[in-house]
Amino acid sequence: MKIAAYLCLLLVASPALAGDFGPWNFGMSTEQIKAVSSHGPYKSFSNGDLETYNGDFGGKKENVQFFLKADHLWRIGVYTYEGTDLAAATQAWFQAYKTLQSQYGPIETPDLNGESAESLAQSARALVAAGGKVQMAPLKQPEGMFVFSSFDGTAHGGVTYYIVRVFHDQAGAAQ
Repeated sequence: MKIAAYLCLLLVASPALAGDFGPWNFGMSTEQIKAVSSHGPYKSFSNGDLETYNGDFGGKKENVQFFLKADHLWRIGVYTYEGTDLAAATQAWFQAYKTLQSQYGPIETPDLNGESAESLAQSARALVAAGGKVQMAPLKQPEGMFVFSSFDGTAHGGVTYYIVRVFHDQAGAAQ
């Protein structure tokens, strides 16, 4: 019985499980984010936002960006794909779907057709290839935040760049 109580205490006290996303909590300052050194190093953007390539999403290290207003964290973005390969971007969207589904349950996918994650991914690919943007979100949102994902492409210099990202927004935070 003592071992079970100790394990429960470890789970509750674990910084990796304690935050709004991993070890980070909404409202943290720049310095508080950087103090989570286990997930650094951090790069600063000219506007004061931060990023690290050592965030965890679905058991994989990902580029995580921290959006701040008045030096307080209000949005966390996980960038699972940025590049020119539509097939790789589609696979990243599929993995994001599966991760969100495992964390939050059923996922809403407006404008997509299909019953399985695979068929939804192919529907998303077709819409993005045609110049559209697709989004998804858990039907049941976690308390205190809004989670959603976007997948789209943008042409620059004759090349289309695709991006898949998952946002964790503080509920009620103005953008």
